[in-house]
Amino acid sequence: MSEPVDLSAYLANAFLPAASKSLPTLPLADESHVAGWRSWRPDGPMTPADLAERMPQAAFAIEAGMAKSPAYRAAILAADASSIPSNPVLPNGALDFSVQADFAGHLPVVRTHDRDLFEWMFRTLGARCEPVPISPQVHALLITGLIAPGRITATHEAWDAGEFRDDPAVTGIDQWNQAMPLLDKADPTRFRDRLLIVHDDVYAGLEAIELDPPLDPTTWLEKSRIIRHHHEFAHYATRRLFQNMRLNLHDEIIADCMGFLAAFGRFDSTLFLRAMGIESDRVPVSDARAWTYVQGLTEPDVLEACRLTIDAARNTDAWIELMPGISPPQVLQCLARTSLPEIAGPDAIELLTATLES
Repeated sequence: MSEPVDLSAYLANAFLPAASKSLPTLPLADESHVAGWRSWRPDGPMTPADLAERMPQAAFAIEAGMAKSPAYRAAILAADASSIPSNPVLPNGALDFSVQADFAGHLPVVRTHDRDLFEWMFRTLGARCEPVPISPQVHALLITGLIAPGRITATHEAWDAGEFRDDPAVTGIDQWNQAMPLLDKADPTRFRDRLLIVHDDVYAGLEAIELDPPLDPTTWLEKSRIIRHHHEFAHYATRRLFQNMRLNLHDEIIADCMGFLAAFGRFDSTLFLRAMGIESDRVPVSDARAWTYVQGLTEPDVLEACRLTIDAARNTDAWIELMPGISPPQVLQCLARTSLPEIAGPDAIELLTATLES
């Protein structure tokens, strides 16, 4: 069960003060982990066994408490390859690997058409082998802080070979166990990966015939891929540019706005609210996508957060219509500079416009 969350804390803008600063030159340079993924293999098909070879977390069984087990801790935290299961039981099926670009930099992406394979990756890599429930409306996950034991080993070997003598992060340090946390702090992706996993399906599980107006299935699937790419890269962008990304309805408006802009050239608030399962004056149904983003709130607070989200989505829709030519990074920053209650307020359009001009 989630820990109780205070509504005022939930609604606070976690992107400030970073979002109030001017944007840096874009696109951002790639984080250091990307080079490791590029050198691993070319873009193309692969198997769960290939992924488990690169990320040994996937070789462990999905069981409650697995991440606390001695073998898992030795294999992942201590980079002890002898502790990795020698004959792991891995699922069958096809995965597709690529390194994809956006204005926040490149990310490795693993995609699959198989829902069971997506949920296997979600649990083994995203939930540290915990058998967590996954909403059927969730089709992607940006995983951060994913420990890469292979890079720990390679860096340790480089340290032993004297390759870090001139590194300012470890000046005066001569022991690996002292150097490792300093190197980790100096470069957050030296030992940790960021990875996007994707179930290649239609957005929010909505069928093409259900849309208004309807689309043909092929077009809708392609639009869904565009939405999902830009949605997840928006989370990555807020993490890199504004030092935060959360399971929060504010974050979801930002991310879906970026996805819809790329796919349709506008933000469709009706489609957004339908996909979230949010309706006026009603608690979302039990399997609605919205529940992923209101964890820990009481039922009255969920209703209030959803009410604010309805107004914020409609105001965002109206604001985007008035801003032809605005760039995606500008949209991202304006929405990140403005809290969910502010975006939901009666002066939202004026406030967002003033934020753009500041």
